[in-house]
Amino acid sequence: MNLKGVVDEILLEKNRPFSWLVSQMGKTFDGLKLSLTNESIKYRDINKMAKILEVPPSTFFEAESRTYKTSTGTNYTAESKNEYSDLRNSLKNCKEMSAALKELIKDKDRIIALLSKD
Repeated sequence: MNLKGVVDEILLEKNRPFSWLVSQMGKTFDGLKLSLTNESIKYRDINKMAKILEVPPSTFFEAESRTYKTSTGTNYTAESKNEYSDLRNSLKNCKEMSAALKELIKDKDRIIALLSKD
């Protein structure tokens, strides 16, 4: 599983959306998603993300079974509980990105309207 998939699974277990992690890290949605997808995230961002998600940084790098302890003390693996959880996360992320892009288009339309008034 790639780095983005591991983060999505941890967020799913903690019932947090990706946008929450983005705001906690002080990054842009697209920037963090791209750095996780391309696995080009910086070392300090990995440590910060681990602290925010309350998991050890090694969780993002362990091969095969990625386990971590939750606050209840139960072991969870990064493998999906059902076969559709990864698709559900992807759909949720696409919806968030779509909403962000729609807002961006609205902002650009407002700018164009203001500029055309002159």
